[in-house]
Amino acid sequence: MNGPWRIQVYDQKRLAYTGEVEGPVELGRQGDGDEAVFHLRKGPERARLVIAARDEDSVSRRHALLEPTDLGARVTNLSTKVPIRLRDGPEVRPGESLETPLPMAMMLGRKLVRVQGAVLVESDVEYLREATLPPGAWMATALELPPSGLSDAPGAPFDGGLGTREVESLVRWLQAAGDAFQAASEPCEFYQGATQALVENIVLDSCRALVLEQGAWTVAAASPTVSKPKDDHWRPSQHILGRLLTERRTVWSSPQQQSADLSMSLIGLSAVVAAPILNHQGEMIGALYGERRQHGGLQGPQVRTTRVDAMLVELLACAVASGLNRLAQERAAVAAHVQFEQFFTPELARLLAERPEMLKGQDAEITVLFCDIRGFSRISHHIDTAKVVDWIGDVMTTLSDCVRAHQGVLVDYIGDELMAMWGAPEDQPEHAKLACLAALDMLDQLPAINARWESTLGEPMDLGIGLNTGMARVGNTGSRHKFKYGPLGNTVNVASRVQGVTKYLKTRLLVTKATVDQLGADIPSRRLGLVRMVNIDDPVELSELSTPGHPSWETLRIGYEAALADFEAREFRQATRILGNLVLDHPDDGPSLVLLSRVVNCLIDPDAFDPVYVTPGK
Repeated sequence: MNGPWRIQVYDQKRLAYTGEVEGPVELGRQGDGDEAVFHLRKGPERARLVIAARDEDSVSRRHALLEPTDLGARVTNLSTKVPIRLRDGPEVRPGESLETPLPMAMMLGRKLVRVQGAVLVESDVEYLREATLPPGAWMATALELPPSGLSDAPGAPFDGGLGTREVESLVRWLQAAGDAFQAASEPCEFYQGATQALVENIVLDSCRALVLEQGAWTVAAASPTVSKPKDDHWRPSQHILGRLLTERRTVWSSPQQQSADLSMSLIGLSAVVAAPILNHQGEMIGALYGERRQHGGLQGPQVRTTRVDAMLVELLACAVASGLNRLAQERAAVAAHVQFEQFFTPELARLLAERPEMLKGQDAEITVLFCDIRGFSRISHHIDTAKVVDWIGDVMTTLSDCVRAHQGVLVDYIGDELMAMWGAPEDQPEHAKLACLAALDMLDQLPAINARWESTLGEPMDLGIGLNTGMARVGNTGSRHKFKYGPLGNTVNVASRVQGVTKYLKTRLLVTKATVDQLGADIPSRRLGLVRMVNIDDPVELSELSTPGHPSWETLRIGYEAALADFEAREFRQATRILGNLVLDHPDDGPSLVLLSRVVNCLIDPDAFDPVYVTPGK
């Protein structure tokens, strides 16, 4: 870069300083001496510009060093702890340097510093009046057409307005552009359609869609007029792109080739126009860039770029931005839907994709289910690991289908255990019943699972299922790295412990009284008594569920509950008589066997009586 720097400093969006300086310049805040804010002091090796007061500690005393380069400037961070943020570029961390084209803008604390080198004649560069708006912002902005200041007569001079011919051309052009984008489903299709539409509707030799990543411009698409390999070494005008980054509005130029101040990147061009492509946050992600080369020598007739041309380029850039934003939203919605379907039913997944606020943390009454594969460690020890993976995958898929079939939420797989929930994020008045039906459905699937796997496993497998109903805090219990929707609280802990009790009471399906109280008579249950579980403060009353239609269930229920009542009343002999008959008729009934052993123990030692069964472990 030759010539002086032009530096502008903005404080809270107001221009606070503008000036020029040659050679390297250091920027920082006031030192301990008599330096004045916005004072430029020239030195033998570099100049120093004070841009912040002494108490503004977001700017270091020696913060940035700017040095001219062939590309534009080298920015060095002299601070030991405060980064420099380049607008539309990467951060320059303490002690690091970055080379960047000019003009450029950077943030030092709350100060915005704009820097450009030797400036070409301002008459060679023009801008649209307003900054380009991001996708969606047009809906909140009143549409204001410029005054009609053009005559319809051919050759009438352009004075900044739109005449009838221009308005008609604009409408036709927009219709053609809309047709070009209607079928676009990938970013490259938007870029390619835009470049083709530009060269077909504006007198340009070539047009390219540029993508801005980490402060560097790359070509994403080029108009059909661009040939290879002749254009392999093509470079856009860094001056025009620098202006685009700084101004954030469409810029165009019809360079005067005889100007001594003409930027090197504009030599050989008779016209160049560029419009920014923004994302929905207003960040520049690319640009539409078109140019026209000199034809017929410097004195030959040249076609100048007009404001109408620039408006058309900006409209097309905005259309590309809107299309890219739509694609991003659609893909985010699809990703969210796919993610949600891992946990929720398809119907609920669609609802959550439309209303993600439902996933925010909330207190809700829910029913939680834990289902565990019995004897998993023993079985998996003597079969091939690959077969273990296939077995678990098949079992968990089958159990998950039961949850989803009854409108439940899959919370997690924990080794050989499945966790599910009902009652959130949507309110489900019959959440307890739905959860119990899912649990019974899981037990109904056991014969089919064993038919598929018993020969491989060497024995039949079994399940233990526990359910509990209560209040819990429900929401994303994962992290920003991994989504996990589920409940937290004592209700969850109790449900997990209830599942563990199934192996001590030698049964498959246990539920708490809080769950039973919400069931109707169509789901039969029998009360098994109070149980004290590990790390749960108060005893919990548990019941066993049975599949509806079990032929001997009513006899078991009546006999067991009568024996339990006698035991709790210390009528041990009467309880022994009832349980003895039950065990004779139903030798595999685990709860009757466990209660009988407790009754017999109390017959031997009445002081050992405790109406609460204490589990020996989890």
